[in-house]
Amino acid sequence: MSPDAPSRDDLSTLTASAARHHAQGRLAEAVTAYTDALRLDRRNPALLYGFGLVLRDLGQIDGAATCFEAAFALDPRLVDAADSLGTLRAGQGRFAEAESCHHAALARRSDRATFWNNLANALSRQGRAAAALAAWRRAVLLDPALPEGLSNLGGGLRDAERLDEAERAHRRALRLTPDEPQANNNFGHALQARLHHAEAARWFRRALALDPGYAAALCNLGLAVQRLGDGAWAERLYGRALCVAPDLALAQFNRGLLRLERGELVEGWAGYGWRFASGQAGGARQPRLPAWRGEDLTGKRLLIWGEQGMGDAILFSSLCAEAIARARSVVIETDRRLVPLFARSFPAALVRAPRSDAEAVPDCDLHTPIGSLARVFRRDLSAFTSLTGGWLVPDPARVALWRDRVATLGPGLRVGIAWRSALMTESRRAAYSRLDQWGALFAVPGVVFVTLQYGACEAERCAAEARFGVAIHRWGDLDLTDDVEGTAALMANLDLVISPATAVGELAAALGVPVWRFGRRDWTQLGSAVRPWFPAQRLFQPHGGEDIPGVLKRMAGQLSRFPI
Repeated sequence: MSPDAPSRDDLSTLTASAARHHAQGRLAEAVTAYTDALRLDRRNPALLYGFGLVLRDLGQIDGAATCFEAAFALDPRLVDAADSLGTLRAGQGRFAEAESCHHAALARRSDRATFWNNLANALSRQGRAAAALAAWRRAVLLDPALPEGLSNLGGGLRDAERLDEAERAHRRALRLTPDEPQANNNFGHALQARLHHAEAARWFRRALALDPGYAAALCNLGLAVQRLGDGAWAERLYGRALCVAPDLALAQFNRGLLRLERGELVEGWAGYGWRFASGQAGGARQPRLPAWRGEDLTGKRLLIWGEQGMGDAILFSSLCAEAIARARSVVIETDRRLVPLFARSFPAALVRAPRSDAEAVPDCDLHTPIGSLARVFRRDLSAFTSLTGGWLVPDPARVALWRDRVATLGPGLRVGIAWRSALMTESRRAAYSRLDQWGALFAVPGVVFVTLQYGACEAERCAAEARFGVAIHRWGDLDLTDDVEGTAALMANLDLVISPATAVGELAAALGVPVWRFGRRDWTQLGSAVRPWFPAQRLFQPHGGEDIPGVLKRMAGQLSRFPI
């Protein structure tokens, strides 16, 4: 052997020294030892992997990823390198790449529970909930004592509204790691989904006793105490969370909604801008255009793109005319069902369904999600005074058609009704009603009821007709889910619409039809006693300990005095 050739003993000593330094948290010394060892053997997969772990702990993510990638390429049996690379990619928001890495690791070691857990995390972040749940279940099956697997499974089950199963999974995780802050926080989060806010707060406080700087637990506790009625304390908790983690999107969003609830519009809209990052509004589009932040639109072509559900699109469409008045041109991209109605209502804009090539918009200079118009045009309540009626315009020909059809129902007050959302969850049930709770309203004489409820509801309608001896009219050729033009024309021929917080009430009010909205207060009241967006809407909200059936009975008394 040449006297200059590296000694295997030297390499072994350096490798052992590097691993020892890393284990002791002496990262700078570990870097030196790994660097010296790699000078002796640059293509050693184990050394590259170990060096990558140190770089990862130092926050040098790109260098760590390069090491993991090289280690796995040199030795595909080194599956930990592929799994670690996947976790890094997930941390960078590159979830499809993360998924590929975890699959590569599992192709050789499908018995590793942690690999399945990490794969599930990547799948979940891509919105593939069913596949993520299956992977978390596989992880827990392989290692029933894997706390992070149980906790993540519980979170997935919670999101799927399988709340009993979620609670059991979190309880199992807690039994394994009772002093783990995250396990305590996640169990509280599961209870929060069941609206058990006081009990949830106890577990968030326990998590914070274990880790006072746990930002997610501070945020969750803030929401719990806000729901329990202590907005001032909630504000302080959100502030503490943001001191620890200024970019904690959910804390920014929750604090924004709290401020909107109090009528603090400028600060509230700033927090509302975190809705996409916090996961509270689905995925955000990323057009290859600069975002409009409220600057002068003279000579500019603006893209306004739809977001969230149809009700939100209708509510925020009240702002479109002001943007149109300021810009050279406006393109509105919205749900295909709303395109004809919006095109008629905003003739100066080009209205179309979202393009398949969502990133390329050659006919615009700037873009904004429709909900972000409010931070420019609704900075205080006085900005709502220009709204005096409806702003959406139904199709005149179809309005005439429905005028004749509604006339065949005979004399009486024509009232359109909806009673719940099509998407019912545990947390939503408290805000909506069942049709079998409408007995007092159905008993009001001289009323002709017309259903506007979309989704699968025919069995409920028939059961209510049989139980209360009332006709709840519907037309089989009108699709209340997809035919917005037909529904709008029908609404335009009604005297009143009664609805909870759904797109039905939003559409009717935006058409200028009188609406009675029942349910609890929400942030869209902007600190006022009304919903300033909709002059044609009247609110019926619980008094004290009153429940929704109690509100419906009170509405029946008002309906009996409604002018015909």
